[in-house]
Amino acid sequence: MLVANTKGGERVNLFEKHNLLTLKEFRKLNAFFCPECNEEVVLKIGSKRIPHFSHKKGSECPESYERESDYHINGKLLLFAWLKEKGLDPVLEPYYSNISQRPDVGVNYEGADYAIEYQCSVISEALFKKRSEAYIQSGIIPIWILAGKNLRRIGKNKISLSGFQYLFLRKTALGNWVIPFFCPITKSFINTHQIVPFTVRNSFSNFDINPLSHASLKMLFDPPHLPGNLSHYEWRREIRQTKNFLSQTRGSFHNKFLQELYSRSLIPSLLPPEIGLPVFHAPYIETSPLQWQGYLFMDVLMKDDVFSLEKMISCFHKRVWKSDIKTRKLPLVHSGEAVLAVKEYVELLVNLKILEKAGKGLFRKTAPYSASENQTSLLQREEDFYREKGTIIVDGTKQSIFVK
Repeated sequence: MLVANTKGGERVNLFEKHNLLTLKEFRKLNAFFCPECNEEVVLKIGSKRIPHFSHKKGSECPESYERESDYHINGKLLLFAWLKEKGLDPVLEPYYSNISQRPDVGVNYEGADYAIEYQCSVISEALFKKRSEAYIQSGIIPIWILAGKNLRRIGKNKISLSGFQYLFLRKTALGNWVIPFFCPITKSFINTHQIVPFTVRNSFSNFDINPLSHASLKMLFDPPHLPGNLSHYEWRREIRQTKNFLSQTRGSFHNKFLQELYSRSLIPSLLPPEIGLPVFHAPYIETSPLQWQGYLFMDVLMKDDVFSLEKMISCFHKRVWKSDIKTRKLPLVHSGEAVLAVKEYVELLVNLKILEKAGKGLFRKTAPYSASENQTSLLQREEDFYREKGTIIVDGTKQSIFVK
């Protein structure tokens, strides 16, 4: 904690008092109190850690349970100083008494109030949602930023994201996906764009790295769109690896998805190429695209030559209700839902000529599914499918066709 009040009500910001000798003298002359709970706090000044205020042992203040690392403190101080350098009037650790919350930095930008939360440790989804909703209900826009040290790149254009990190996903003004990171060591913003999941944790993504010295305010408040460069060859390789892995998985008796496949005489490695395709709103669905689209294939596409969009959506909802398909809550996204991914998938199948429109809200398969196809012919058909229609496959991930 870098901000406290004196007994007389003066707000003390340690960032503005760097001189250790001055701070030590100031400590001798004053008592300090937490702006949130009004309990007396201790000004700690050492040689290893950044000077900070700390609650006394046994404190019941929620703030006392959140131990800040130097990494975290340095991060929010850099963000605070950068906003000042950009001509804004930020407030370090402002306390909003009406909602009993204190973000790392508060600032007004272009007439709107923002609460900047720089998060270096994991908190519960419930707490994340509660804090975000409290800000929004108070007319404050929350900007949650992840610690750069927690960014896990698994390739040039791939990222591994935990369920907690997906909470930070938001949309820009143009409706594009972004998760912001900040690293105080390199003093850089790292915005991840075009999040397209291909497993529960792994996604394709573009990385936009900007040092503070060159970053514009837009980089924080409304990150500019970074054009997508998802390769259909790479997508096909990942999905093919997943299909092959599932076919070799031992203990499939305990895997409900595999059980259902085998009960219908379906082999994972021989699933047709139209199962496991990328769509823009896929981040709303935690289950991998191969699996959730596989369920829709079994429930609808295998059974009905003609079906309605409503039936596809209904089957999706039933699978969610049965926990076969898991969806995500995205607290920072205020338009959209998982069903949009289903609609996009159907629209993509039409564009790929797997389906054709058969009337208002109705769709017809253009060719029957063949269960007798062997591995060699399937792989050749899959290769032709991605080579001929790869551009169509990845175009749908660049922008939603339903909502911004």
